[in-house]
Amino acid sequence: MEKRIKYRVSHTGQDWHSPDCYGCGIDNTYGLHADFRFYEPTGEVRFNYTPKSFQEGAPGYMHGGIIASLLDEAQGVLCFHLGHLVMTDQLNVSYRHAISLKNEISVKCWIDSVEKRRIHTKASIADASGTILAESSGKWYVLNERIARRLFGRQYSEQKFQDLKEILEGNRKRAKTIRKKLKTKNHDKI
Repeated sequence: MEKRIKYRVSHTGQDWHSPDCYGCGIDNTYGLHADFRFYEPTGEVRFNYTPKSFQEGAPGYMHGGIIASLLDEAQGVLCFHLGHLVMTDQLNVSYRHAISLKNEISVKCWIDSVEKRRIHTKASIADASGTILAESSGKWYVLNERIARRLFGRQYSEQKFQDLKEILEGNRKRAKTIRKKLKTKNHDKI
């Protein structure tokens, strides 16, 4: 009988971000309030999102900066769900169609490639019919513990750092399991 090891992992952005986070924080009045849900079968972030009226740019449509923020946060949280603490290095956004404030949209992002200290991601926003409304690619700088402590040391207690390390380790183990499953599945198709 296989022994299952339990470890702590994240499932949404709220599992590790501050309640004041612009992307997923529940206490940020003007935040996006998205959950950045991790979809384990494919190792992606996938979620539906309903734009808010205060996110208007052109009349009746989402502001481009809000769209970029949604894509940026989704891809950064994906990196965390896979076991990496990151900061945005580059973000490129292609706006294909205006995004109505009246309709729910679907956000999806995935890993494109990995280098030593960089993770490359891609993301898309689609409408209910599957039409791609916006796409982005991101490059993320992977923070080691020393840099993370220097950047966030004043905001995080030692206990918060220990909790973060535990979740990151669980996320890395989960990512390894997902990669093995996907590799086997893709190999079986050949």
